[in-house]
Amino acid sequence: MKLIQIILLTILATNTYAQIKHNVYMLSLSDKNNSPYSVLHPQDFLSVRAIERRYVQNISIDERDLPVNPQYIKQIEETGVKVIHRSKWLNAVSVHVTDTTLIKKLKELPFVLDIAALGVHRTPKEAKLQEHFPYEKYKESDNYYGSTLNQIAMLSGHVLQSMGHDGSGKRVAIFDGGFSNVYRMPAFDSLYANNSILGTRDFVEGDEFVYEASSHGTQVLSCMAANLPYLVMGTAPGASYYLFKTEDVGSEFKIEEFNWVAAAECADSLGVDVINSSLGYTSFNDESMNYRYEDLNGKTGICSRGADIAVEKGMLVVNSAGNEGDGSWKYIGTPADGINVISVGAVKSNGSRASFSSYGPTPDGRIKPNVSAQGSRAVVAGMKGYAVTTTDGTSFSSPIMAGMVTTLWSAFPDKTNWEIKDAIEASGNQSMQPDSSLGFGIPDFFRAYLYLMEAGMAITLKGDMYSSANLIDNQYKIMVESETAEIINYSLFNKVGQVVYSSSLIAGPFDVKSLEIPMLKDLEPDFYYIKIQVGANTYFSQIVKG
Repeated sequence: MKLIQIILLTILATNTYAQIKHNVYMLSLSDKNNSPYSVLHPQDFLSVRAIERRYVQNISIDERDLPVNPQYIKQIEETGVKVIHRSKWLNAVSVHVTDTTLIKKLKELPFVLDIAALGVHRTPKEAKLQEHFPYEKYKESDNYYGSTLNQIAMLSGHVLQSMGHDGSGKRVAIFDGGFSNVYRMPAFDSLYANNSILGTRDFVEGDEFVYEASSHGTQVLSCMAANLPYLVMGTAPGASYYLFKTEDVGSEFKIEEFNWVAAAECADSLGVDVINSSLGYTSFNDESMNYRYEDLNGKTGICSRGADIAVEKGMLVVNSAGNEGDGSWKYIGTPADGINVISVGAVKSNGSRASFSSYGPTPDGRIKPNVSAQGSRAVVAGMKGYAVTTTDGTSFSSPIMAGMVTTLWSAFPDKTNWEIKDAIEASGNQSMQPDSSLGFGIPDFFRAYLYLMEAGMAITLKGDMYSSANLIDNQYKIMVESETAEIINYSLFNKVGQVVYSSSLIAGPFDVKSLEIPMLKDLEPDFYYIKIQVGANTYFSQIVKG
C-alpha cells in the first residue's frame, strides 16, 4: 500500500509541476493559406545571401520558406497570449500564456491543430558590460598553433590553413547557452577588428545581449575562432559569426528546442552556411517530456526536425553527439539524431575514444555519431585575459569539427553541403568500417580536400598520391606536402617524351607547396604527363587537355 501511495504522490507531483510551471506552449498550425508571401518573391522574406545559397546548390524555394501566416499570428495574439517565436519550417509558434484559461480559446481557433507544453518563459535581465582585459605579453609556443596544435593537426587542419584556407567568406551560427566575456577577451580581438561578429540574438530572453549566463558558448567559440598565434588558435579563424543564445541554462524544457528551430530559421534567412550546436536533449525537468531511445529517429525531436530542414535548405549542421557514453543513457540525443546532421563524437589526444562520448546507432539503424574529433582535454581560451585551459566533452569536439567543415567549404565555395559532408565522411580513418562509437572516424581534411579537387594532383606526407587528369579553365593544381626541407623538381612532358615545361622550388619542413604550370592554356589539345621528384621519390600523373 505504501508503494502505491508513493507512486500516486509522484504522479500528482508531476502533474502539479506541469500545471504550475508551464507557461509556454507550441501551437502547430494547419496551413499557410491566403499568405501575403509568395515563393515567386523570396526577397520579401529571405536575404540575398540566403537566396544565393539556394541558387548555387540548386535548392528550390518552397512553401516551407514562407513565413507563418501573419493573419494567424494576429488572431492568436487577440486571444490575449503573446507570441514569442514563430517557425515557418514547422508551421508553428511558441506562445507565452499567463492565464491557462486562454488555452481553451487557442484550441477553438480553426487553424490550430495541436497545443503542446514547452516549458517556462524567461524575461530579459539587465546587461552588465565589463572592460576589456588589459594587454599582456604571453609566452609564445614554438609552433604557430600553440597548445591547440594537436586538436587541429589531428584533422590536418594545419595543412588547409597553410594553404590559405581559414573559413574566410563563410558564415557560422553558434547556438549555445551564453557567451560570457567574448567581447572583452584577447582571443577574439580579431573578430571585432575585422567586424566578423555579424550579429547576436537571445532567443531565450528575447533581446540581443548574449554575453551572459554561461561561459560554455565562449569556450565553444574559441575552438573555432580563437586567433592568438603561438598560444591558442581555432579551426576557422577567418569565418564570420552569429552568436545565438538558445539554451536556458536555468532549466531544461522543450522550449529550448523550439528556440533552436527559430534560431536555425533566422540563420537561414541571414545566409549562414554552418551551424554549430553543442547542445543535446533527452530528459527534461518535466519527466513527461523525456525522450525514449525509440524517439531518436530524427523525426520526433523538435530540433531534430528543424535541423534536417536546415540542411535541406543548404546549410550544414554540426552537433555534439553527447556525453552519456559512460552513463546509464549511453546514447546520443536530439538534434544529434537528425538524419542530415553531422553529429560529432569525442576522442582523446591520441585518437582513441573518450569514455564519455555518446554511442549510436539511431533506433532505425543509422550510423551515429558521424565523425569524431578531440574532445578529451580539448584546449580552449581561458575566461580571463590570456589564460588557456583544457576541458572535456563532445561540446568541444563539435566546434573543432565545425570549424574544419567551414574551412574546407571555404576552399570549395561552389560545392553543395552534401558534397562537403560526403567528402568529410569518406576521409574518416574508419570510413570503410564505420561503427556506433566513432562513426566514420577521425576525418583527414586534407584528404577530404583532395576528394573535392577535380583537377590536380597531390602528394601527402605518407607518400600517397592523389590525381585527376582533368583540366578546369586551363588550371591544374599540384600540391606537395613535405615533412622535411626538400627540393621539388617538376616537369611536364608531351606524349612523345619532350619536356614542354620544368621548374623547381624548395619546400620547408611541414610545408604544403602549390606548384604552378602557367603555360597550360597555350598547349594543343592532347595527352600530357607530369613528373614530380620529391627528394629520392618520383611520381607521375597524366593531364588530358580536350
